[in-house]
Amino acid sequence: MDNRSTCEEKEMTKEYIKDIPNWEKDYLNTMRSNLSKQQIELLEGRYINADEGMVYGQMYADWKKRRGDE
Repeated sequence: MDNRSTCEEKEMTKEYIKDIPNWEKDYLNTMRSNLSKQQIELLEGRYINADEGMVYGQMYADWKKRRGDE
């Protein structure tokens, strides 16, 4: 295993962990014109009903994908 790639992976992990608390704001700023009213409200902090969890999770997965984390 290349020690350099291990160090780079650790740095990427630190950066990713640091960005997680701000993912909603980042995603909202980037994607606002493509989001529904419901999605915007969820990202702005509205209570998430049980049947909306998948909508919220899909946005999080899309954010990760767009960052290149998946």
